[in-house]
Amino acid sequence: MESIFANCVNPATCYRRLASFFGAFVVLFIVQLTVSNAASSQWHDLGGGQVRLLADLDPSTNKISGVVEIKLKKGWSTYWRYPGSSGIPPRFDFSKSLAYEAGETKFPAPSLITQEYGSYAGYKNKVMFPFEGKLLATTGAEINLDLLIGICSEVCIPATAQLTIKNNQLMQSDPEAVMAVSFAKITVPKVRDAEDIIISREQIDENDIYIKTKHKKSFGKPSMFVEGPHDWYLTPAELVSQEENTATFKLDVSRAPKGTHVFKHELRYTIVTGTSGIEILR
Repeated sequence: MESIFANCVNPATCYRRLASFFGAFVVLFIVQLTVSNAASSQWHDLGGGQVRLLADLDPSTNKISGVVEIKLKKGWSTYWRYPGSSGIPPRFDFSKSLAYEAGETKFPAPSLITQEYGSYAGYKNKVMFPFEGKLLATTGAEINLDLLIGICSEVCIPATAQLTIKNNQLMQSDPEAVMAVSFAKITVPKVRDAEDIIISREQIDENDIYIKTKHKKSFGKPSMFVEGPHDWYLTPAELVSQEENTATFKLDVSRAPKGTHVFKHELRYTIVTGTSGIEILR
């Protein structure tokens, strides 16, 4: 403590030094608490990128917060959960795990990927899929993931990986894993009630509908991804116009089964601005 006040004449300066010292101490203490009980697997090659598994264990509840992290090479991309007219949605299979109960794997906000053969919702560069689960035993547990994912460059190929984190690894500290898990959670679109954003729909013809959104405040240029039944094969909606807090999209429904009454079905709308998004069921 003596060194903090060394050569300190002005009392205000002394207190600033003291506050800075204790602030750094608190941050260090929090980080030390946070980085415990986390681990990551080795990187696995996917051809157009690589993947690894990260997990953070809460020892008081045995709950797991994890991430499937994928780094794609330049020019490569992968699909969102709803690939549209074609593509392979990621499949996360934890069934071969030992003494581990898998929860939900979530998807970050996608972006519009445009290729020569069409457009789809997906990811470039790096994507992190957060997942939840729980260890059912304190010894002998393993988180085993069988991953199937489609990755695309000039062509699209299926890629697989088998990734493992064992219980003894989770007894170690991995600050990078903890930070990755925390960051991944905030990239998942927030679920909102339909009342929060007004959505109106209008049939243009048998192949297209207009979707108009009205937000409570203005926003950046949005993208919209609409999910229907698995056999509808919807492509990303096209932004037609935007004014302040409203935006209008055109959605191609020509691939829905013939005779389908689009507005009689509940659809899930994911609206993305930048790297953040919201989800609405209507």
